[in-house]
Amino acid sequence: MKKQLLSMVLVLMGGLCMAADDGVWMWYPGEYGIWRGNALQFERLQWGAELPPFWPSYGFYPVVEFSAQFDLAEAERVEMTADGGFTVNVNGRDCVAPLGRVDVPKGRVTIKVKVGNNLRPPALLVKGKTVKSGEAWKVGWYPDDPAALPVEFDRAFADAGNKPGDWKLRREPAVPVQIRKLDGGALLADFGRETYGYLVLTDIKGEGAVKIIYAESEKEALDEAPARPQDCMEFVSLGAKDAPKCVWKKGRGFRYVFLRPFEGNLSIGGIAMERELPRASRRGAFRCNDERVNAIWDVAADTLELTCREVFIEGVKRDHWVWSGDAVQSFLMNYYLSGDYEGCRDTLWCVRGKDPVVKHLNGIMDYSFLWFDAVATYVLYSGDQRFLQQAKPRMDSLMRWCQSRLDAKGRPVNQPGDWIFIDWAPEALHNAGGVCAFEMMVYARALETMVMTEPPEQNFTLASVAQKVKSEVKTLFWSEENGCLMHLFKNDGTLDPQVTRYPNIFGLKWGYFNDSERERVLKGVMFNDKVMKIQTPYMRFYELEALCALGMQKQVLGEIRDYWGGMLDLGATSFWELYNPAESGDQHYAMYGRPYGKSLCHAWGASPIYLLGRYFLGVEPTEPGFAAYTVKPVLGGLEWMTGKVPTPTGDIEVTVKDGAVTVKGNGGKGKLVWNGKSVPIPVNETVMVE
Repeated sequence: MKKQLLSMVLVLMGGLCMAADDGVWMWYPGEYGIWRGNALQFERLQWGAELPPFWPSYGFYPVVEFSAQFDLAEAERVEMTADGGFTVNVNGRDCVAPLGRVDVPKGRVTIKVKVGNNLRPPALLVKGKTVKSGEAWKVGWYPDDPAALPVEFDRAFADAGNKPGDWKLRREPAVPVQIRKLDGGALLADFGRETYGYLVLTDIKGEGAVKIIYAESEKEALDEAPARPQDCMEFVSLGAKDAPKCVWKKGRGFRYVFLRPFEGNLSIGGIAMERELPRASRRGAFRCNDERVNAIWDVAADTLELTCREVFIEGVKRDHWVWSGDAVQSFLMNYYLSGDYEGCRDTLWCVRGKDPVVKHLNGIMDYSFLWFDAVATYVLYSGDQRFLQQAKPRMDSLMRWCQSRLDAKGRPVNQPGDWIFIDWAPEALHNAGGVCAFEMMVYARALETMVMTEPPEQNFTLASVAQKVKSEVKTLFWSEENGCLMHLFKNDGTLDPQVTRYPNIFGLKWGYFNDSERERVLKGVMFNDKVMKIQTPYMRFYELEALCALGMQKQVLGEIRDYWGGMLDLGATSFWELYNPAESGDQHYAMYGRPYGKSLCHAWGASPIYLLGRYFLGVEPTEPGFAAYTVKPVLGGLEWMTGKVPTPTGDIEVTVKDGAVTVKGNGGKGKLVWNGKSVPIPVNETVMVE
């Protein structure tokens, strides 16, 4: 990882850049991620009302200034189109721009364009022979901003009539597999599986109000108990203006829709929907001889795609919110399913927000620290080096704020207003009254990421802090008696007796243990049924990843078949927020003290996509954007497997069958490792090793 991050340092110092071949729409970095994320998050339903997030929200800058310098051999006419009002200044003089045309003189020219839009993020498109929008430009949130950033752009937006602010996800019509008519004019529609989109009511007559319940189980949809309001219900007035057909303006997630007219003479004849499609098409693939594993991969892919909206959300029915810890895993799964790097970038911006920082991301300490690692991983997989330049100021300010919350010894502790989450555990975690090992470890990881984004001459002090924090983990939390890292170092200088898997998982994942310690941790914690088990797919992700990294794919395959397959056996069409095999019946719907509080389509449930792509197919980038990569397949008990992994320069295809591996490369330089052999994979070539 250090070598990979070092490549990013070179990027930050100007070693690499993403080029735009022609003029493209450009905007202030992060504005569309924050703007679209707000619109999505503010639509969350809870008990009949829309519930915005409980953490700070930020808006876009209504006025920004774009600036660039060019050396022109001859004068040229430039066409400018703005999403908003704009003024142009060339070499310090304001210009008239009839119909957006600007005449630019030859020689060294400095161009500044101020754009204002109070309704959506200001954006600018510049097209000329030499003067064109793209990588040459910077943008500030006020005129002559000394901290102006490299502009953000997307090659998909290159036409004047295709403004980024007009972009919407595609839709297609869909109908339920069944509609039941119930007493009192009520209807129950079953769409057959989890879905996301815009409700369509047809054959509307009369006027009045309707109660609508969006549900993930039939039991939930039909439970109208007034003392127990549904998490996701709403009340809507309908009248002549809506007849005979009404299409909802806001997206909802559900499998079942129940509606009951309860006021006036309103009647509704039918229910349909406009299904909203995911941001990106499915490029990744996985198939093997085990049909249960194939079914798990398919449902995991459906789950992830349902949560990949304008930004990556947590759950489609209940949440609509963007959580940093959840998004970190969504990114990793996405890298092996669709390669939707723009979606990752927008989500990173949405989660981070802007300055000033007044609270941990989502209010959760560990989610702030995990965001840093997500930035590094995003750049590694996408090759989007401009993002690192754009995000660096917000990385710096977030780290400064996080460090302002440390105790006198420089350790992350539970300060008033902070939330240490870690996981939804079946027993209470001892997170208060001292320092948590897990928090120390994710803080150290965040510091290591920051070190690798600093030029070498500036990172000495930060590197020292990172090393100190990392070394303290073993000093404070290692118990020789228990042979593992303990959960909490108490304020009185003693170790809390609670043993949890969390710090030990990440100790294995990030190389904290020597060989002897690793064996003790595996035996005493990871394979010890007396240690509290993990019930959420969230931490199962990291648990199984740590085992895969140690070459235990065969055991992991069994866990995937049992845990995710167990949900399929219960009829799941998408994977859940939490699964406890010991529960039965309606217990599987309950969470947070509410009978239907559990999300049955949850992004962090889709981790088999990542595990099978990264550790079974064995595809991993070693330089940003898969400019270099390795393929180290491990069958892990399978007889054969085949699959594809998307990358910025093309798909990598891997087939393992009859003792041989065949790999079709992408636009980077690969290396195939199999049966003790290591052979190069030339650019866009196919190689086979037996």
